Amino acid sequence: MYLFQRKLLFLGLEVSLLLFLVVPTLGQIRGIYSPGSTLTGGGTVPDPGFSYSNQLWYGASSQLKGPQGNTLPLAVSVSSLIDNNSLVYVPKFKFLGAHLEFTVDIAFSNGRYAARNLNISGTTFAGGGAGLSNTNFVPLDLGWHFKWADLQTGYSVYVPTGRYTPGAANNVSSGFWTNSWQAGTTLYLTKSKNTQISVFSVYAWNTTQEGTGVHPGQNESVDYSLSQTFSLAKNGKWSLLVGAAGYGQWQTTDNSGQSPARNVLRYGVDAAGVTLNLSSPYKGFYVATGAMWEYWARNTVEGRTMTITAGFQF
Repeated sequence: MYLFQRKLLFLGLEVSLLLFLVVPTLGQIRGIYSPGSTLTGGGTVPDPGFSYSNQLWYGASSQLKGPQGNTLPLAVSVSSLIDNNSLVYVPKFKFLGAHLEFTVDIAFSNGRYAARNLNISGTTFAGGGAGLSNTNFVPLDLGWHFKWADLQTGYSVYVPTGRYTPGAANNVSSGFWTNSWQAGTTLYLTKSKNTQISVFSVYAWNTTQEGTGVHPGQNESVDYSLSQTFSLAKNGKWSLLVGAAGYGQWQTTDNSGQSPARNVLRYGVDAAGVTLNLSSPYKGFYVATGAMWEYWARNTVEGRTMTITAGFQF
């Protein structure tokens, strides 16, 4: 999602400056982490063994917001579908009282963007592409299980394994590496653990983009939810989790390698919605979904996101 929005806003900035608009737009739009990907179980690592999950993350936007959240005079259309394939391994032994978790997430993306200035006819920009995107490796993650809470923390790196050419309109990878530190908490409010609060945070810092000299600023992402689990069978093996959820993502440091007007602008966005999770007794198979509506976007696009996730243990 980041790459297409980033290209769109570079074009939007050039049009705006040519027209002497008061509010410039932002070069960097969103972080590499797709917000809303981890709405529940933020502090919980899987049981020992191998597990696999597939998540379809979809985002669509039709409004471009300025520094104060005001709508800019650009008709925009941005959509992105990301298919995340995550393989997780948790060994039986522990380190510092914690389970170790190792993850590789291979992502494929399909995105489109278009922008048209409402004040001048013929100023339309469009592009898009599909294919292998960035690959996320989590070489070390530690997870602790306590009576009233699960905690986890670890390091991950996003590698630009997909197609990228400076200035191209069909890139599917970012053209730079992203390092991140993640941490999460699953807090249980009842003895049965059916009522829980989940918080998952990712702090990311980037390298310089290949061929452009642009160094995107650091950013923070937080997913959260308050949920209740209901038993669907007398033996409790089938259950449905229902919760209110949201996310926030914002830039914490300036960009570099652009014009002074671009470098100092930072993006931010919040979202609220719902999440559902159906669990079964068959190898831990589950299906989950989340729907989020964004609000109070600054220097970025504002829209909606949706996730559909399915996973199981080997």
